[in-house]
Amino acid sequence: MTNSQLLILMKETGYSPEELGKQIGLSGMTLRRWMKKGGETSIPAVYVPAIRETCLRLISEGRLDPTSEAIQSLLASALPSGDYAAAIQNLGLDADFGQDRTISGDRILTGLVQIGAQSKKQADVEKNSGKVFSFKEMGKDWSERISALWAVIHSDTVSLPEKFIAYGALFYLLTPIDFIPDTVPFLGLMDDFAVLGLAAAYYARLLRLRNDDISI
Repeated sequence: MTNSQLLILMKETGYSPEELGKQIGLSGMTLRRWMKKGGETSIPAVYVPAIRETCLRLISEGRLDPTSEAIQSLLASALPSGDYAAAIQNLGLDADFGQDRTISGDRILTGLVQIGAQSKKQADVEKNSGKVFSFKEMGKDWSERISALWAVIHSDTVSLPEKFIAYGALFYLLTPIDFIPDTVPFLGLMDDFAVLGLAAAYYARLLRLRNDDISI
């Protein structure tokens, strides 16, 4: 994590160094001293977990937007390298996927293709349909997104390669290791919800262009 990301956090929250420092448990003077050293200077590693926890708490309080690419990048940079590497390995992504930890919409879709192209991941989704459907209880929007992706993977008019993103998104929902662990109450499911939405929106556009009658 760098000083430039700390500046982004202040911009996203509207906090002054003193206000943000109070949230993290540091003095405003300490934050100001860090920022004088330049944007690409690394923040001392001992403070990174506290900054990450502050971000997660501010998201849960509605003071940070979890869909913001800047915030996603900040959270990803604060993950211990071993945790991030474990997520990459568990999802079956290319090793270089983790070299740049920014997570854009196109990058997520590319990752979902890599995940969904694996026959074992496809089988895991089919085998765990009950668990997939259990997430519908999270609310109407969850139910609609999951139903749409399930309809895609069982459609006779969508080719297997075209189903990879849907398989990838549903496997991502199932996996216990992702970029914000599911063990973090509420927050661990927010990135899953965003991934489902991105995948569902992709198919809505694709099928609309093809005049496919699958309901998305």
